[in-house]
Amino acid sequence: MILTRLVEYAERRMELPPPMYGEVAVRRAIRLTPEGELEGFVRLGGEERANQRGELLLVPTIVRAAGIKPKLLVDNGEYVLGVGREESDPEKVIERHRQFVELTRRCADETGEPDVRAVVRFLEAWDAGEYEGSLPEDFDPQENLTFRVGGREPVDSERVRDFWASYTLSGAGPVMECLVTGKVGPVEKRLPVKVKGLTGIGGQSAGTALISANAEPFESYGLENSLTSPISRDAGERFGKALNHLLADRKSPVFIGPSVYVFWTRQESAFDVVSFVSQPQAEDVRLLLDSPLSGRERAGIEANDFYALALSASGGRAVIRDWLETTVPRAEENLRRWFRAQRVVDSRGEEPQPLGLYALAASAYRDANKEMTPQVPSALVRAAIKGSQLPEDLLARAVRRNRADGDVTRPRAALMKLVLSYRGGEGARMAENLERLNPEERDPAYNCGRLLAQLEDLQRAAIPGVKATIVDRYYGAASSAPASVFGTLMRNHTAHIGKVRKERPGVGAAIQDRIGEITTKIGTTFPTTLTMRQQAIFALGYYHQRAHNRAEARAAREARDNKEES
Repeated sequence: MILTRLVEYAERRMELPPPMYGEVAVRRAIRLTPEGELEGFVRLGGEERANQRGELLLVPTIVRAAGIKPKLLVDNGEYVLGVGREESDPEKVIERHRQFVELTRRCADETGEPDVRAVVRFLEAWDAGEYEGSLPEDFDPQENLTFRVGGREPVDSERVRDFWASYTLSGAGPVMECLVTGKVGPVEKRLPVKVKGLTGIGGQSAGTALISANAEPFESYGLENSLTSPISRDAGERFGKALNHLLADRKSPVFIGPSVYVFWTRQESAFDVVSFVSQPQAEDVRLLLDSPLSGRERAGIEANDFYALALSASGGRAVIRDWLETTVPRAEENLRRWFRAQRVVDSRGEEPQPLGLYALAASAYRDANKEMTPQVPSALVRAAIKGSQLPEDLLARAVRRNRADGDVTRPRAALMKLVLSYRGGEGARMAENLERLNPEERDPAYNCGRLLAQLEDLQRAAIPGVKATIVDRYYGAASSAPASVFGTLMRNHTAHIGKVRKERPGVGAAIQDRIGEITTKIGTTFPTTLTMRQQAIFALGYYHQRAHNRAEARAAREARDNKEES
């Protein structure tokens, strides 16, 4: 299904190059006369740092996993001119050049192209042992070369393209049924296009294989390499180029930890999911949330299909981590729910900015770049796009991070609220009313969190500049076993209350009244232990109360400043 959708994308949405042609960085063109005489070497790509490898040209390509395989009329210096690198085996360099010349000669014989014959004449006269003085001073055998004859590019010839398509097909594997098209015909032992753009998540710069088996445990019925999943060359080339096109398009891929997601639609659509899941802007989210109410449809009303594919990589192999298929209207509706569920005031009690997937996923880790697993972003993407339930494990990760840090950050608060909302039950009911402080909520865990924040606020009022607060010392125990610490904290808080009431009577009275209001909701005894969900609710209570207190303090300062100015 995945590969079929990628093939459809290639056929519907891309201007496909000729078979077995692709964009390759070429550093130099060998300029020849129509008679095949050398005129010189033309540097391609300019001197800019971004173009150090050369100019991207549409030329013949082939996958070289092992052995010697020349490319037609374009290759590195060892194949084209027989000029080896210092570490190269001289015998292999000679053989590479010989096979390149033989392939070019065969192309000239079968196509009758005068420009290809000119290249053959040049190659037959070329002596790699006498090249000194002919090559540019900065010549590098690793760089790609091509030919230019009388100002023309032989690789652009229609007959050359047809020859290359036929030549590469003749080397295909056995006749089998293609898993993508369902047609019986030659299938590829190795897929013709490697996946590029995965170096940031562990892939090789030369590309990764989407389907491959290189050891006996992975082989099946004697089939090896890509034959374990028989695919024709045309289908393999199409889905490979489609995936590379999506990965190279800045509007499609989103890198989240060890994974990359690509998104696309069956037909062109104004729906830009990447901006919503990577760096959502407040105004865009507001328009999305308001669209059902205002009658505005962001992407039309037709059920345009929507797809999402998640990949990770290890060396030379790409790994499919997830696959989602839905429609644009359903994805939009699920995103509305997603942004509503994650809304929680910022740490200063102000209106929140929407959070992207990475910020939410990373909040559950100490070092997300090293520790994040592909399962976490996958679960978040599924919830955002398909409305799938979020795993309880994600809640546990956030709760453990709160305890380890002795703090609740806004991304973690939003993550916990999301999980509670998507898990259903009593937690979901509460989460709907926990965008900001809810003084009417009577849940003991929520109010225990509020109480800890209020006691911390009292301590700061009594001891300005305190370095280690009660939260630094007691958050972990208070959030998991409230009865074990709150008795001590409540006994000790009387001294702080007395000090604050003496120095600032109004402030002290307000704090004491709030503590009394919170403890009334908890009841006569503190909970002995809290479940993981209750610990998340505790964290939200702590976060809300602290944000509320900061907002009140800021408002009081502003009122005082305004009074002094007037």
